[in-house]
Amino acid sequence: MILTRARHLRRAAFATAAGLLLAGCGPVEPRRIELRLSTEDFVIRVSPETRPTRALEPIYWRVVVHDAKTGLPIQGGQGRIFATNQDRKTVSNGLEETEELGTYRSHLMYVTAGMWAMAVQFRRDSAQVLQKTQDWTQDILTADEPGDFSTPQSTRLPATPADSSAAAPKDTAKRPQP
Repeated sequence: MILTRARHLRRAAFATAAGLLLAGCGPVEPRRIELRLSTEDFVIRVSPETRPTRALEPIYWRVVVHDAKTGLPIQGGQGRIFATNQDRKTVSNGLEETEELGTYRSHLMYVTAGMWAMAVQFRRDSAQVLQKTQDWTQDILTADEPGDFSTPQSTRLPATPADSSAAAPKDTAKRPQP
């Protein structure tokens, strides 16, 4: 009798601890798929913020740059992301710095579906030479026909906590109370 009671208490304690652990986890965020690329001076992580990646839709890219030797994030740098398909169509756009350390954003609009060869070029400042990463391939899916809403639209991944503060309105004027 005493042994069964101890087992029940142990099971109850375990169930309570598991419940508390799961309750503290919060909502599960979508997994970010990142490519880790490098140049002579930089380690660059690239991930699409818009999924799925489709032709004729703006695809947002997140680029995180760190110094290869020190591991420190690079602020104030300049760069671009670009892609070319087998028909030699090319799209490119500059990187825009965000408030998150070492993080830049850009978007590309692919004109056709298929495989695109992509790369990133980056430099610390305008006095430096642009350093290019190795190429990778990105599969771009076909676009919907105009007016066809049967396929779910591409969505942008939720912003990180640092991004949400940047997106908040900075209006300091007093608003009338209802």
